[in-house]
Amino acid sequence: MEHYRFFNSAEGDERLYLASDYAEYFSRFLSDGLYAENGQAGLNVKPGSDLSIITEPGFGFIRGYMYHNDIDLIRVLDPSDSMLDRIDRTVLRFDEVARTITVVVKKGSFSSTPQVPALEITSTVKELALAQTRIRRGATTILASDITDERLTANCGLVSSLITIPAQEMWDVWNTTLDQIESAWASKTSVVDSEWANKKALVDSEWDNIQADWQTWFSSRQNDIGLRVLVGPTEPSGIVAGDIWFKEV
Repeated sequence: MEHYRFFNSAEGDERLYLASDYAEYFSRFLSDGLYAENGQAGLNVKPGSDLSIITEPGFGFIRGYMYHNDIDLIRVLDPSDSMLDRIDRTVLRFDEVARTITVVVKKGSFSSTPQVPALEITSTVKELALAQTRIRRGATTILASDITDERLTANCGLVSSLITIPAQEMWDVWNTTLDQIESAWASKTSVVDSEWANKKALVDSEWDNIQADWQTWFSSRQNDIGLRVLVGPTEPSGIVAGDIWFKEV
């Protein structure tokens, strides 16, 4: 089935579009991730007061939908344990069914070897990891060293262009064209070589005739002037005083 968009409605031809149509359109150009402004990626997570964290302003893009946070967004974490640590994960969560994109803190489990909560990625939900926060046993505050930035990793990343050049296809076209040019050149060269060989054979034959006529003329002149005129590439045998030898080169 063919699809096309977007056109204005006209009388008798109403055009209605969904947000998902626009999301599909934009998702063809841009990858999921965060936008950078002034050389800095947005939505940085930093410690707040007590057991809280702050997500700074910034823009995000997930599956064709844009997110924008324009304030210092505060999230209060659950209390620490007296014996064990845990790792919470701050994510940017896209939920198509709920029709929201929000910053969410996913609480980890207390453990002697705590693990970071997994990211949820389904047909209707996608989470981009912003940061991990370690809540140490007995902690009442969050330190900068407790936060691991995940924005510039494979679990998040920056928005980038999805427009690519089909390099292999272009290379194949180039090689095919080059082969055609080389084949045409070889064909032309073969014709020229054949024509040159024919012309050379005619010239050589004509030159042989000229040489033969010249030698015949000199031979006839010997009888007229009373001496021998010899022509050849090497000195003739039997040459005597008074003979004239023209060395042929």
